Amino acid sequence: MGEPVDEGHHATTLFQQEAADLELVFKECYAVLLAYACKYVLREAAEDIVQDVFVQVHRKRASLHITTNIKSYLFRCIHNSCLDYIRHQTVHQRYVNAALPALTEAELDYFNPDGPRQSLLEQDNLEASVWQAIEELPPKCREVVKLRYQQGLKTGEISAAMGISSRTVETQLYKAIKQLRGMVRRVHYLFSII
Repeated sequence: MGEPVDEGHHATTLFQQEAADLELVFKECYAVLLAYACKYVLREAAEDIVQDVFVQVHRKRASLHITTNIKSYLFRCIHNSCLDYIRHQTVHQRYVNAALPALTEAELDYFNPDGPRQSLLEQDNLEASVWQAIEELPPKCREVVKLRYQQGLKTGEISAAMGISSRTVETQLYKAIKQLRGMVRRVHYLFSII
C-alpha cells in the first residue's frame, strides 16, 4: 500500500497518487478525526462528517493544492464541516420551533391516523346535520368519510378499497373534516340562536 502518514508529508503529493494511499490515510486518521468531530456533534453525525470529508478529498484529489500537512488539512475540513452541520441544525430547529405553534390540536390529531379521535357523529344532537353535510361534500371526500365513519375502516383499508394512496385518503379526510366542521358550526350556531 504505502508508508505510514508522516505529519510533514504534503497532501498535494499524496492525493495525486493512487486511491490506496488515500485508504491508508483514512485508516490511520479516521479514529482521531472522529474523536475530534465528536467534540462538536453527536457520534452518528460525526461519522457521517468524517466520511463525507474523505469522499470530497477523494473526488477533488487531482485539483487540490494544499500547502499544509494532511492531518492539518483534514482537521480543518472536519472543523468546518462540523460548523456547517451545527449551523444547519440551528436553522432547522428554528424553523421547527416557529412552525409547531401554528399547528392546531385538531391538525396534530388528524395526522395521527390511528390515534383517538372524537367522531363528529358522536357529538350531541348533531348526527342529522352531520349526515346532511356529508351528502354535500364532493364525491371523493364523501366516499372517504363514509368508509371511515360508517364502516370504521382505517386509512390503509380505505386506500386499498378505493385504489388511491394513503396520503390521498388523509388529504381527503382532512378536507372533508374541515368542511364538515364549518358546516356543523353554522348549523349548531343557528340552533343556539333559536
